[in-house]
Amino acid sequence: MKKVSKAMSESEARQILVQKYDSLFENNAKNGSFYLQSKVFRAKECLESTVRKDGEKVMS
Repeated sequence: MKKVSKAMSESEARQILVQKYDSLFENNAKNGSFYLQSKVFRAKECLESTVRKDGEKVMS
């Protein structure tokens, strides 16, 4: 049997990424893992930069 997956809408993908970003950033702030917190922040920054170059709306 072949798996069929529905395409995710851009707004749904952004919502998931923002929620995961907030969760990862806050959890690492509480536990004192500055390294992981920085990696999460830099990943978001990289994606936002790519989106800006494409002329799209930036995640908030």
